[in-house]
Amino acid sequence: MSLCNDNFFILTGAMGAGKSTVIKFFEDSDIICIPEPARKILYEQRLIVGKGVPEDSPDIFTQLVLSRATNYYMLCSEEYRKRICLFDRGIPDMIAYAELFGLDTEVYYNAAKMYEYNLSVFLFEGWGEIYVTDDERRMTYAQAERFGERIAEIYKELGYDVITVPKTVPEERWLFIQNRISRLISD
Repeated sequence: MSLCNDNFFILTGAMGAGKSTVIKFFEDSDIICIPEPARKILYEQRLIVGKGVPEDSPDIFTQLVLSRATNYYMLCSEEYRKRICLFDRGIPDMIAYAELFGLDTEVYYNAAKMYEYNLSVFLFEGWGEIYVTDDERRMTYAQAERFGERIAEIYKELGYDVITVPKTVPEERWLFIQNRISRLISD
């Protein structure tokens, strides 16, 4: 048995490619915006000096991120069954995290097959000109770009239609996604 919500859309791709910036443009609309689980986990774990960070325990970190992502999915399924929800990363992204850390991916593939989203996924490719590191994002640009490329492959393997978001100013990226979502839900 799997859960499928056609009104759940994903923004995914390379780290630092502008997903979180663009999703903020949707916050004043009727679209429910779901934050990136990895950044929330990193912030929380570092705040309490927890072990659920990649440098201490990548396995704990990845499990916490998967748990948060499935929790977001289930909450939205219950609360917003009829509304459009826009996720800053989806459960299939957890496969790439597991691979990044050399972990067994079976549970992450199982989760990705269990919790399905709209088959159209918006991909933000690596963009060196806007990439920055911070307290939660410590990867080099090259690592972030490779991570985004692998995510695109994973979504395609799972049967999703990957739509590349153009590299332009955030407002234009927002309009591109908004127009595509409008067309997808009206079909």
